[in-house]
Amino acid sequence: MTDPRIEAAAWMIGSVSDLAPGGDWEKLAPHQKTHFRRLAKAVLKSADAAAWRPMSEAPRDGTVIEIFQGNRGSWKGIGIATAQYWTAEKLAALEGSADASGYEGAWYLASNFWGDAEDETNPWLWRPHMPPSVEQQAKGLGDIYTGATPAPYPAPKPITIPEVRNDRPIPVKGGVDG
Repeated sequence: MTDPRIEAAAWMIGSVSDLAPGGDWEKLAPHQKTHFRRLAKAVLKSADAAAWRPMSEAPRDGTVIEIFQGNRGSWKGIGIATAQYWTAEKLAALEGSADASGYEGAWYLASNFWGDAEDETNPWLWRPHMPPSVEQQAKGLGDIYTGATPAPYPAPKPITIPEVRNDRPIPVKGGVDG
């Protein structure tokens, strides 16, 4: 079975290409569909790899993010999980203190009980957390419980990604003209 993300991306690439008459995926030849699946797989693999960022760039405002924490020596990591940064002030407030001087901000695994800081973690990498859409959540829950309506999972806050530009001149030793 092909990854549904690859199928969806290949369908979109094929549907917007000039090769699909009227944007109709079904009118593409099998070799064209295979080509678009290869493109989609390469693009998604590249995008997935680029999504992981160093922790120094992670938001420290309580935003829930996905983290990766691997194995180190004999210690076993948690793999991929969700986490959020708790400031010293927030940790002090959780314990009913107005004085944050005895506290230090840290990363904690995100809990189902919002406002709870139980499991401190030391993540290596992070990426934005992207929960399923409300429609996807409703379908998933409906597949398990007939007639059930989900309480929507909180949508992630927008994260500003530094602009990447390829139009800047590349400095050349000895100046532009050599």
